[in-house]
Amino acid sequence: LYLYLKHLILGSFLLPFFEQLADLMFYGPIIWDPVLIIAQMGVMQASFYLLTGFWLVLLQSLLGSRSGPSLDHIFKASTMDLDFVLNMAPILAFILAAPLCAIICTLVVDRAWQCLDFAGTVYCVHFILCCCHSGFPLYWEWWAANVFSLVVTVLLSEHWVVKKEQEPIEMEQLTR
Repeated sequence: LYLYLKHLILGSFLLPFFEQLADLMFYGPIIWDPVLIIAQMGVMQASFYLLTGFWLVLLQSLLGSRSGPSLDHIFKASTMDLDFVLNMAPILAFILAAPLCAIICTLVVDRAWQCLDFAGTVYCVHFILCCCHSGFPLYWEWWAANVFSLVVTVLLSEHWVVKKEQEPIEMEQLTR
């Protein structure tokens, strides 16, 4: 029944064309692998929080904070404030983590068009976790830091993946 409907909808002329088009894709056909996608998202999300936490600890120790870093510094928008020097540490941590997250994204993601998807998902999950932890973020500093970090992550990772895609393919690799 499925094949009959497929043949009926696409017609006998269009079906061979679409099959040939799928075979001629540059990297081959796209394979849907939900386990791989979930694993890639897990790596991206974990690296985002590990890198942000690393920079937060480092910056707070350099700025002379008496209290150690907490989850509030990552998930609470009110801790990001440009009026007080110690409250600049979370803002700087997000900004400094963005290029490193772009490197991780470059290593994890295979294609440039997926960089926006993965980086956007990381920051959307972060937004949802912030809302669950301390409510909707109302501070403009939080929005500026996160949007700027997202843009940096996406642009750098797409640039690096495109450069990786444009590298010449060695003939030795094709014969093996």
